Amino acid sequence: MAPAVQEPVKVKSILRALRLHPRVAYQGFFPGDDERERLVASIPPLVPFHQSYFAGLAIVDWDHRLPSKQLTLRLYLYYDEWTFAEGENAFDQRLEDIGARDRFPEFDVPDFGDLPADEVYEAEVTSSGDVAQCRLTSTWRREVAPNEGLAAVAVARGSSEFEKIAAAALDRPRHLGDLEAVSWTPPCESGHARWTLDVWYLLAFDGRVGSGRSLLVDLGERQVIRVRDFSVRAG
Repeated sequence: MAPAVQEPVKVKSILRALRLHPRVAYQGFFPGDDERERLVASIPPLVPFHQSYFAGLAIVDWDHRLPSKQLTLRLYLYYDEWTFAEGENAFDQRLEDIGARDRFPEFDVPDFGDLPADEVYEAEVTSSGDVAQCRLTSTWRREVAPNEGLAAVAVARGSSEFEKIAAAALDRPRHLGDLEAVSWTPPCESGHARWTLDVWYLLAFDGRVGSGRSLLVDLGERQVIRVRDFSVRAG
């Protein structure tokens, strides 16, 4: 489904609270309201894909190390009260699972990955509350409708950007295939105002790792807004 045109949303406005994995809290990260407020304020605005956000969960998650070396901020965003209730219930159940296994600090416990949500983002976060670029991790990001994929490939193929790429790769093996629309890219990753489709053009593949050029296509404006490198591992 093509994304609707949406305005950027300050994540702070839809969060009920910032939550910490128990082992993040044990280590003294973000102990007070000021520290948590700074972290939430550092989350960049996000543009909804399908419809307006109803609510969100923000969780600083554990990296399975003591002491922790790299914390992760997980953002679970919801379009309505029913999906939000499902996310809240899943969070509560996961918290119970952690508590049941959190008897000895040297033993591993679950984290808060893979909770249900309409949109899911992750970002690295420093101990001082600085949030890095958010990355969309929702599994549906690779669900591209055939008509939208074909439209994005047509835009990419007719662009001056692709003309330059193809001209520089005249010896490219034919078995590497054609342009392919592979995933949706949110504005927080592309720097563009709207969601775009990521169209790949594979240039090399050694049986394990492939690499090439990616053209980000704005279907609304029918133009390529950015070209970047990509690499992908088979399997």
